[in-house]
Amino acid sequence: MKQRFKFLTLAVALMAGLTMTSCLGDSGDPVDGRFGVIAKVYSSYFTTFRTPGVDPITITPTEASINSIVTNNPDFSMSNLNGRIVSIGYSWNPELIQFPADTKEYDGVSLISIESLDEATLVVSAGAVGTENDSVATHPIISLNPQVNGYTYKPYFFDNNRTEIIVPVQYYVPLNSQATSFNVSLVYYPDDPDTQADKANGILRLHVNYRIHGVEEFSTQYKSSDLTYYGMPYYGMRYFYKAFRLNGNIERAWGGSLPSAVNLVADENEFSTKLDDSQTKHDQVYPVVTYEQYVEDLTN
Repeated sequence: MKQRFKFLTLAVALMAGLTMTSCLGDSGDPVDGRFGVIAKVYSSYFTTFRTPGVDPITITPTEASINSIVTNNPDFSMSNLNGRIVSIGYSWNPELIQFPADTKEYDGVSLISIESLDEATLVVSAGAVGTENDSVATHPIISLNPQVNGYTYKPYFFDNNRTEIIVPVQYYVPLNSQATSFNVSLVYYPDDPDTQADKANGILRLHVNYRIHGVEEFSTQYKSSDLTYYGMPYYGMRYFYKAFRLNGNIERAWGGSLPSAVNLVADENEFSTKLDDSQTKHDQVYPVVTYEQYVEDLTN
Protein backbone atom coordinates (compact mmCIF):
# COMPACT_ATOMS: atom_id res chain seq x y z
CA MET A 1 0.00 0.00 0.00
CA LYS A 2 1.32 3.40 -0.98
CA GLN A 3 1.30 5.53 2.15
CA ARG A 4 2.98 8.67 3.38
CA PHE A 5 4.73 8.17 6.69
CA LYS A 6 5.13 11.34 8.71
CA PHE A 7 6.38 11.80 12.24
CA LEU A 8 6.15 14.86 14.48
CA THR A 9 8.15 15.60 17.57
CA LEU A 10 6.00 15.81 20.67
CA ALA A 11 6.48 19.56 20.89
CA VAL A 12 5.24 20.18 17.36
CA ALA A 13 2.34 17.84 17.94
CA LEU A 14 1.33 19.78 21.02
CA MET A 15 1.51 23.14 19.29
CA ALA A 16 -0.51 21.89 16.35
CA GLY A 17 -2.95 20.12 18.62
CA LEU A 18 -2.44 16.86 16.76
CA THR A 19 -0.42 13.74 16.24
CA MET A 20 0.07 12.28 12.81
CA THR A 21 -0.34 8.81 11.44
CA SER A 22 -0.47 7.13 8.06
CA CYS A 23 -1.65 3.63 8.90
CA LEU A 24 -5.24 4.40 8.02
CA GLY A 25 -6.47 1.96 5.43
CA ASP A 26 -5.94 -0.99 3.10
CA SER A 27 -7.41 0.35 -0.15
CA GLY A 28 -4.06 0.84 -1.84
CA ASP A 29 -4.68 4.57 -2.26
CA PRO A 30 -2.25 7.09 -0.77
CA VAL A 31 -3.44 8.35 2.59
CA ASP A 32 -2.53 11.34 4.73
CA GLY A 33 -4.07 11.92 8.11
CA ARG A 34 -4.05 13.17 11.64
CA PHE A 35 -4.75 11.24 14.81
CA GLY A 36 -5.25 12.43 18.36
CA VAL A 37 -6.47 15.91 17.47
CA ILE A 38 -8.06 17.68 20.44
CA ALA A 39 -11.05 19.74 19.31
CA LYS A 40 -14.51 21.00 20.23
CA VAL A 41 -17.60 19.69 18.44
CA TYR A 42 -19.94 22.08 16.64
CA SER A 43 -22.83 20.04 15.30
CA SER A 44 -25.78 21.62 13.51
CA TYR A 45 -26.52 21.14 9.81
CA PHE A 46 -22.86 20.25 9.27
CA THR A 47 -20.47 18.92 11.89
CA THR A 48 -17.23 20.82 12.38
CA PHE A 49 -14.40 20.58 14.88
CA ARG A 50 -12.23 23.43 16.16
CA THR A 51 -8.89 23.04 17.88
CA PRO A 52 -7.80 25.05 20.97
CA GLY A 53 -6.65 28.66 21.00
CA VAL A 54 -7.68 32.01 19.54
CA ASP A 55 -6.63 30.99 16.02
CA PRO A 56 -8.02 27.46 15.75
CA ILE A 57 -7.86 24.90 12.97
CA THR A 58 -11.30 23.93 11.64
CA ILE A 59 -11.99 20.38 10.48
CA THR A 60 -15.14 19.58 8.50
CA PRO A 61 -15.53 15.86 7.72
CA THR A 62 -17.85 14.41 5.11
CA GLU A 63 -21.31 13.29 6.16
CA ALA A 64 -20.55 9.88 4.65
CA SER A 65 -17.64 9.34 7.02
CA ILE A 66 -19.72 10.40 10.02
CA ASN A 67 -22.53 8.08 8.94
CA SER A 68 -20.01 5.25 8.66
CA ILE A 69 -18.98 5.72 12.29
CA VAL A 70 -22.64 5.80 13.36
CA THR A 71 -23.38 2.64 11.37
CA ASN A 72 -20.48 0.76 12.95
CA ASN A 73 -21.27 2.06 16.45
CA PRO A 74 -25.05 1.87 17.04
CA ASP A 75 -24.84 3.57 20.45
CA PHE A 76 -22.91 6.54 19.08
CA SER A 77 -24.65 9.89 18.49
CA MET A 78 -22.82 12.96 17.22
CA SER A 79 -25.55 15.22 18.58
CA ASN A 80 -24.72 14.03 22.11
CA LEU A 81 -21.21 15.42 21.66
CA ASN A 82 -22.22 18.88 20.48
CA GLY A 83 -20.22 21.43 22.46
CA ARG A 84 -17.96 18.77 23.96
CA ILE A 85 -14.20 18.37 23.85
CA VAL A 86 -13.10 15.29 21.92
CA SER A 87 -10.10 13.65 20.33
CA ILE A 88 -10.52 12.83 16.65
CA GLY A 89 -8.67 11.20 13.80
CA TYR A 90 -9.23 12.12 10.17
CA SER A 91 -7.72 11.29 6.79
CA TRP A 92 -7.75 12.24 3.12
CA ASN A 93 -6.36 11.11 -0.23
CA PRO A 94 -3.55 13.57 -1.12
CA GLU A 95 -4.02 12.81 -4.81
CA LEU A 96 -7.56 14.18 -4.59
CA ILE A 97 -7.22 16.87 -1.90
CA GLN A 98 -4.18 19.03 -1.17
CA PHE A 99 -3.87 21.20 1.92
CA PRO A 100 -1.18 23.87 2.39
CA ALA A 101 1.19 23.18 5.26
CA ASP A 102 -0.16 26.20 7.16
CA THR A 103 -3.83 25.61 6.41
CA LYS A 104 -6.42 26.48 9.03
CA GLU A 105 -9.24 24.56 7.33
CA TYR A 106 -9.48 20.85 6.58
CA ASP A 107 -12.69 20.48 4.57
CA GLY A 108 -14.01 17.25 3.05
CA VAL A 109 -11.83 14.88 5.06
CA SER A 110 -12.92 11.49 6.39
CA LEU A 111 -13.59 11.20 10.10
CA ILE A 112 -12.05 7.89 11.20
CA SER A 113 -12.21 8.06 15.00
CA ILE A 114 -13.68 10.11 17.81
CA GLU A 115 -13.63 9.84 21.60
CA SER A 116 -14.93 12.18 24.27
CA LEU A 117 -12.36 13.66 26.67
CA ASP A 118 -14.95 15.14 29.05
CA GLU A 119 -14.76 14.07 32.68
CA ALA A 120 -17.03 14.75 35.64
CA THR A 121 -17.09 17.96 37.66
CA LEU A 122 -18.50 17.97 41.18
CA VAL A 123 -19.43 20.57 43.78
CA VAL A 124 -19.14 19.18 47.31
CA SER A 125 -20.31 21.18 50.32
CA ALA A 126 -18.88 20.75 53.81
CA GLY A 127 -21.56 18.28 54.89
CA ALA A 128 -20.95 16.01 51.91
CA VAL A 129 -17.15 15.80 52.09
CA GLY A 130 -16.12 12.15 52.27
CA THR A 131 -19.61 10.81 51.52
CA GLU A 132 -20.79 8.91 48.45
CA ASN A 133 -21.59 12.27 46.85
CA ASP A 134 -17.90 13.18 47.02
CA SER A 135 -15.18 11.86 44.73
CA VAL A 136 -12.42 11.61 47.31
CA ALA A 137 -8.97 10.86 45.94
CA THR A 138 -7.91 7.32 46.82
CA HIS A 139 -4.55 7.43 45.03
CA PRO A 140 -2.01 10.11 44.11
CA ILE A 141 -1.27 11.23 40.60
CA ILE A 142 2.28 11.78 39.35
CA SER A 143 1.94 15.36 38.11
CA LEU A 144 -0.21 17.90 36.29
CA ASN A 145 2.98 19.36 34.78
CA PRO A 146 4.46 16.10 33.53
CA GLN A 147 7.63 15.99 31.48
CA VAL A 148 7.47 13.71 28.47
CA ASN A 149 10.33 13.45 25.99
CA GLY A 150 11.88 16.60 27.42
CA TYR A 151 8.78 18.80 27.14
CA THR A 152 6.61 19.98 30.00
CA TYR A 153 2.84 19.80 29.73
CA LYS A 154 0.54 22.22 31.55
CA PRO A 155 -3.20 22.58 32.13
CA TYR A 156 -4.64 25.19 29.76
CA PHE A 157 -7.89 26.93 28.89
CA PHE A 158 -9.41 25.66 25.65
CA ASP A 159 -10.02 29.23 24.44
CA ASN A 160 -10.44 32.78 25.71
CA ASN A 161 -13.91 32.02 27.08
CA ARG A 162 -12.10 30.20 29.91
CA THR A 163 -15.07 27.91 30.47
CA GLU A 164 -13.28 24.67 29.57
CA ILE A 165 -9.87 23.39 30.54
CA ILE A 166 -7.65 20.66 29.14
CA VAL A 167 -5.62 18.91 31.81
CA PRO A 168 -2.72 16.55 31.04
CA VAL A 169 -2.81 14.14 33.97
CA GLN A 170 0.20 11.90 34.49
CA TYR A 171 -0.73 8.99 36.75
CA TYR A 172 -0.10 5.30 37.13
CA VAL A 173 -2.82 3.26 35.43
CA PRO A 174 -4.00 0.14 37.29
CA LEU A 175 -3.67 -2.27 34.40
CA ASN A 176 -3.14 -5.93 35.30
CA SER A 177 -4.51 -5.28 38.78
CA GLN A 178 -7.71 -6.05 40.67
CA ALA A 179 -9.11 -2.57 40.03
CA THR A 180 -12.72 -2.62 38.87
CA SER A 181 -12.78 1.00 37.70
CA PHE A 182 -10.89 4.28 37.96
CA ASN A 183 -11.55 7.90 37.12
CA VAL A 184 -10.17 11.42 37.39
CA SER A 185 -12.67 14.07 38.47
CA LEU A 186 -12.59 17.81 39.13
CA VAL A 187 -14.06 18.82 42.47
CA TYR A 188 -14.96 22.24 43.87
CA TYR A 189 -15.11 22.42 47.68
CA PRO A 190 -16.68 25.87 48.29
CA ASP A 191 -16.51 25.58 52.10
CA ASP A 192 -12.85 24.61 52.27
CA PRO A 193 -10.78 27.36 54.00
CA ASP A 194 -8.08 27.37 51.31
CA THR A 195 -10.75 27.54 48.61
CA GLN A 196 -12.40 30.50 50.34
CA ALA A 197 -9.05 32.25 50.77
CA ASP A 198 -8.32 31.85 47.06
CA LYS A 199 -11.80 33.10 46.17
CA ALA A 200 -11.17 36.26 48.18
CA ASN A 201 -8.23 36.84 45.84
CA GLY A 202 -10.27 36.12 42.72
CA ILE A 203 -8.89 32.60 42.21
CA LEU A 204 -11.01 29.50 41.58
CA ARG A 205 -9.44 26.56 43.43
CA LEU A 206 -10.33 23.08 42.12
CA HIS A 207 -9.15 19.64 43.18
CA VAL A 208 -8.13 16.97 40.67
CA ASN A 209 -9.02 13.70 42.41
CA TYR A 210 -7.82 10.30 41.21
CA ARG A 211 -10.12 7.55 42.42
CA ILE A 212 -9.73 3.79 41.97
CA HIS A 213 -12.16 1.06 43.01
CA GLY A 214 -11.11 -2.44 43.95
CA VAL A 215 -7.42 -2.02 44.73
CA GLU A 216 -5.29 -0.09 47.22
CA GLU A 217 -1.78 -0.49 45.80
CA PHE A 218 -0.62 -1.56 42.35
CA SER A 219 2.35 -1.48 40.03
CA THR A 220 4.00 1.73 38.82
CA GLN A 221 4.58 0.08 35.44
CA TYR A 222 2.05 1.94 33.29
CA LYS A 223 1.98 5.74 33.00
CA SER A 224 -1.00 7.44 31.39
CA SER A 225 1.18 9.31 28.89
CA ASP A 226 2.86 6.08 27.77
CA LEU A 227 -0.50 4.48 27.03
CA THR A 228 -1.61 7.51 25.04
CA TYR A 229 1.50 8.23 23.01
CA TYR A 230 2.91 4.75 22.57
CA GLY A 231 -0.27 2.70 22.83
CA MET A 232 -2.38 4.59 20.28
CA PRO A 233 -4.79 3.95 18.75
CA TYR A 234 -5.66 1.10 21.10
CA TYR A 235 -5.67 3.19 24.28
CA GLY A 236 -6.51 6.59 22.81
CA MET A 237 -5.98 10.10 24.17
CA ARG A 238 -8.42 9.84 27.05
CA TYR A 239 -5.95 8.17 29.40
CA PHE A 240 -3.75 11.27 29.49
CA TYR A 241 -5.89 14.24 28.46
CA LYS A 242 -8.90 15.21 30.57
CA ALA A 243 -11.38 17.94 29.60
CA PHE A 244 -13.50 19.69 32.23
CA ARG A 245 -16.34 22.17 31.78
CA LEU A 246 -16.45 24.95 34.35
CA ASN A 247 -19.58 26.74 33.12
CA GLY A 248 -22.11 24.46 34.79
CA ASN A 249 -22.31 23.37 38.41
CA ILE A 250 -18.96 24.96 39.29
CA GLU A 251 -19.91 28.37 37.87
CA ARG A 252 -23.24 28.28 39.71
CA ALA A 253 -21.51 27.42 42.99
CA TRP A 254 -18.95 30.16 42.43
CA GLY A 255 -21.84 32.61 42.29
CA GLY A 256 -21.16 34.69 39.21
CA SER A 257 -18.95 34.92 36.16
CA LEU A 258 -15.95 32.64 36.30
CA PRO A 259 -12.65 34.32 37.23
CA SER A 260 -9.71 34.43 34.85
CA ALA A 261 -7.46 32.71 37.41
CA VAL A 262 -7.92 28.99 38.10
CA ASN A 263 -5.66 26.83 40.26
CA LEU A 264 -5.74 23.04 40.22
CA VAL A 265 -4.78 21.11 43.34
CA ALA A 266 -3.69 17.47 43.49
CA ASP A 267 -1.91 14.92 45.68
CA GLU A 268 1.11 13.52 43.86
CA ASN A 269 3.74 10.82 44.20
CA GLU A 270 6.00 9.69 41.38
CA PHE A 271 7.37 6.72 43.34
CA SER A 272 4.32 5.03 44.85
CA THR A 273 0.62 4.50 44.17
CA LYS A 274 -0.25 4.76 47.88
CA LEU A 275 -1.89 7.99 49.02
CA ASP A 276 -0.57 7.59 52.58
CA ASP A 277 3.00 6.96 51.43
CA SER A 278 5.59 9.16 53.16
CA GLN A 279 6.68 10.60 49.81
CA THR A 280 3.22 11.74 48.77
CA LYS A 281 3.06 15.51 48.36
CA HIS A 282 -0.38 16.82 49.24
CA ASP A 283 -2.20 19.82 47.79
CA GLN A 284 0.26 20.63 45.02
CA VAL A 285 -0.96 23.71 43.13
CA TYR A 286 -0.94 24.14 39.35
CA PRO A 287 -2.21 27.33 37.66
CA VAL A 288 -4.18 26.98 34.43
CA VAL A 289 -2.64 29.00 31.58
CA THR A 290 -3.91 30.14 28.20
CA TYR A 291 -3.24 27.86 25.25
CA GLU A 292 -0.99 30.52 23.73
CA GLN A 293 1.04 30.79 26.95
CA TYR A 294 1.26 27.03 27.08
CA VAL A 295 2.71 26.88 23.56
CA GLU A 296 5.11 29.75 24.27
CA ASP A 297 6.40 28.09 27.44
CA LEU A 298 6.76 24.81 25.61
CA THR A 299 9.04 26.26 22.96
CA ASN A 300 11.30 28.26 25.32
